Amino acid sequence: MLILFIILALLPIVGALVAVFLSDKISDRWAIIIVALTVLTALLLIFKSFPDKIENLLFVLPWINLPTKLFGYLIDPLSSLMLLVITIIGFLVILYSTEYLSPRNKDHPVTNGKNRYNFWMLLFIGSMVGIAISPNLLQLFIFWEMTTLCSWALISYNRQDAALKAGYKALLMTYFGGIFFMIALVILFVNTKSFEFPALGNLTPALRTTVFILLAIAAWAKAAQVPFYTWLPDAMEAPTPVSAYLHAAAMVKAGVYLLARVILSSYPALTFGNGLVIAIMALVTMFVGVFLYFFQDDLKRLLAFSTIVQLALILFGISLGIMGSPVGFRGGVLHIACHSVAKGLLFLSVGAIAYASGTKSISSLGGLARNMPLTAAAFMVGVFSLTGIPPFSCFFSKFFIFTAALNIGGVTGTLFAVLVILESLICFGWFLWIGHKIFFGEPLALNPQNHIVKDTPFAMSASLIILMILCLIIPWVTMPIVNRIM
Repeated sequence: MLILFIILALLPIVGALVAVFLSDKISDRWAIIIVALTVLTALLLIFKSFPDKIENLLFVLPWINLPTKLFGYLIDPLSSLMLLVITIIGFLVILYSTEYLSPRNKDHPVTNGKNRYNFWMLLFIGSMVGIAISPNLLQLFIFWEMTTLCSWALISYNRQDAALKAGYKALLMTYFGGIFFMIALVILFVNTKSFEFPALGNLTPALRTTVFILLAIAAWAKAAQVPFYTWLPDAMEAPTPVSAYLHAAAMVKAGVYLLARVILSSYPALTFGNGLVIAIMALVTMFVGVFLYFFQDDLKRLLAFSTIVQLALILFGISLGIMGSPVGFRGGVLHIACHSVAKGLLFLSVGAIAYASGTKSISSLGGLARNMPLTAAAFMVGVFSLTGIPPFSCFFSKFFIFTAALNIGGVTGTLFAVLVILESLICFGWFLWIGHKIFFGEPLALNPQNHIVKDTPFAMSASLIILMILCLIIPWVTMPIVNRIM
């Protein structure tokens, strides 16, 4: 098992260091091989460990006086679910990128620099793997900051002014959240001499609440929640595969994973009020994001606000776990996986539209289904999955969260349930209208490309097909894992 963990942790990082020295074409092939092996290693580890928890601490920093070792690895049902999301979505994004980043892309033609792209993507995947298998908060913090660096480089990839500004903004706002994470670590260590996740329960009630709120602020910044949400729509200057990974499996998902891990380790010591703070902030974020749907003409920015809303729903679900509903916590964790395939599919569908037509403007698109039937099917499957239409993925996670909200009881529980349903109804109505306009409406003379587009090359189409299948099966694959949590 130790060898498998070492391979899983080092393979994408070593692969990144090699990729930067390769030619663009060879770099693409190298990245696909490295991520495919990472997926296989993760699946083997999950299969061999499930349903047990395996934790092994290997070494310590000599200048820190601790009774136990500090750095190592952890795999349990929560980290298993994250590994599935990180590695599978990572593989599909890398596969898709081999064709998307090309001179044939009518939106952003790319003629060189793919070795740089593959370096940062592989390092991003390796950093997310590191977050998922970290056995304590200190190790998680190190990989947390690595994802901040990777997201800055990838958002700025095109090196245009807008991209550079967006990358810098993302770096500043997420690093600001990291400062709160660091303060929480200092308070925790000074008072408990430990960085372990359950150490939160050893603090006094006042300090426990303080550290929990500090970690929540770090998570809100990383997950683009109110008031830190503005960096994420601007980050749509990144290449679309980067946006897909950023939203579906990385960076923003690191924020919700942090809170899920802390709550899972310490929920008996947390109070109803702690949960209520997370729930209220999640609901505020949810409806700020929903309100901003109606002002977007760029498809990627619309999906960015949708991500903000869905991450808020995840945080709302796990907050219900603090308030006494394990079903809500499981629903929030399940939504990590269900949302990842739906949002990955939507982003890659929008990438296919931009690749073929040269635009992501909703007002300039219409009637694309005639020439892009696969992309149209993929986008609509993504819409049905995201909005919770059975039998697609997010129906199951949203049903868990809705049921848990009702189980809270009283006026609070009823209000929570009504707001969850309201978000789904608005999301369904608006996204259905958008899908109908760009795929089934009349082609617009404003954009002549509407008449000559066609579906994308094999690597891009294969990624869409696999994600459509995953939108149907991911709840059934992850449900046995989720049922072992809390």
